[in-house]
Amino acid sequence: MNLLHLLLVTATLLVSPVKFASPLRAQPAPLPVALPQPDWQPFCSAEGFFAIGMPGNIKINSETFSTQITTYTYRSSLTKQETYLLQYFDLDFPLTNTNIKITLNNAVDFFVVGANARLLQVRDLSLGSYPGKEFEFQSLSPNAPVGIGQVFLVDRRIYGLVAITPKPENAQRFLESFRLY
Repeated sequence: MNLLHLLLVTATLLVSPVKFASPLRAQPAPLPVALPQPDWQPFCSAEGFFAIGMPGNIKINSETFSTQITTYTYRSSLTKQETYLLQYFDLDFPLTNTNIKITLNNAVDFFVVGANARLLQVRDLSLGSYPGKEFEFQSLSPNAPVGIGQVFLVDRRIYGLVAITPKPENAQRFLESFRLY
C-alpha cells in the first residue's frame, strides 16, 4: 500500500506543472526616518530673574543645605549624554574684590565636582558688567561628551549653566539664550 501511494504521489508531481519561486528582486531601502528633535522652549523665572531656552521637559527642584544656602535647579535631561542645567543660589557673605575671583573659582569647582568630572580649561568672561567664568570639563564616565559651563556672579547671586551634549551647537544655543531681567 505504501508503495502504491508513493507511485501515485510521484506520478501526480510529474504530470502537474511545477512553479518555482521567482528570484527576489532588490527592493529600495526604506527612507531613514528622522528622529523627532526636542522642542526648545523659552523659560522665564520670576523668582530667579532670568530667562533661558531649554529643550525638552524642564524639571525644577530646590534644595537647602546645612549651610542654609538654597539652590534652585532647572534641568532638562534628554538622554544619558545630553543634559542642560541652570542652577542659582544666593551667597550669605559680603563680597569684596578679593573674594569675587575666589568665589567664581569655587563655583566652577562646585559644578565640575557635581558632574563627577575633571576640569579641562577655564577662562574669564562677563555678562554685561557682571563677572563670570566659562569652563570645559570631561566626565569621568567613559564615552561621555565634553561639557561646557558658565558661572556668573550677579550681586550676591551665583548663576551656573551647564550643557553636556555631543552637539556643540546645542550647547552654544543654550548658553547664549541666558538673559537676566
